[in-house]
Amino acid sequence: MATVVVEINPRKMLKALLYMIALLLSLNVLGIIINAHFDYRIAKGMAKIIDFDLEKNIPTLYSTLALIFSSALLFFIASEYRKTKQHNILWFTLSAIFLFLAVDETASLHEHLLKPTRDFLGTSGLLYYAWVIPYSIGLIALGVVYSKFLHSLPKKTKWLFMTSGAIFVLGAIGFEMLSGWQAEVYGKRTYLYMIFYTCEEALEMTGIAIFIYALLSHIVNEMGYRRIVISSD
Repeated sequence: MATVVVEINPRKMLKALLYMIALLLSLNVLGIIINAHFDYRIAKGMAKIIDFDLEKNIPTLYSTLALIFSSALLFFIASEYRKTKQHNILWFTLSAIFLFLAVDETASLHEHLLKPTRDFLGTSGLLYYAWVIPYSIGLIALGVVYSKFLHSLPKKTKWLFMTSGAIFVLGAIGFEMLSGWQAEVYGKRTYLYMIFYTCEEALEMTGIAIFIYALLSHIVNEMGYRRIVISSD
């Protein structure tokens, strides 16, 4: 029987995630430079796999895995609370939400809402990417449902949840709206548009990194787990 003991170190995990985000950010900037100054097909092909504005590439893979990891941590917390008959339904629901976000990140489900919502409401400008409307409504509803739950959390967990959520929403909704306005008025080949989508993705990644840190800190400080033992018979 093989046994592996993994120490849970929230700070080391956060540091590793931030380093990864910094690397992806640097690669994205490199891709922008390549697209702007080189016409070689191979160079442009390489730029596509590191561009924050494109799907099915390295940044998308990272974001998807980070969201799946968040979902798994939430599921673990919910499962442990269920054993002690503590409140766990909202933890399970959060796990399902993050799993949906991971699928959305990979499959771009929100893009399917863009044209129907834009055509129905006639949106433009900051609402040019009209999918932000139904997602914002969902976010507000989520905030109402989870307000009591959020205030019941330990102080550190609560503030880390709020900080990570604010950073994520600033990117996913705020800079997405700015990107939509820029794309409609000036197109997608401007440097300002590139700055907007770079900020959008970087903030989303950072928000999730802080959220993972919050979950790991909660597991260590509030639930008393300092290591994970993985064994195989």
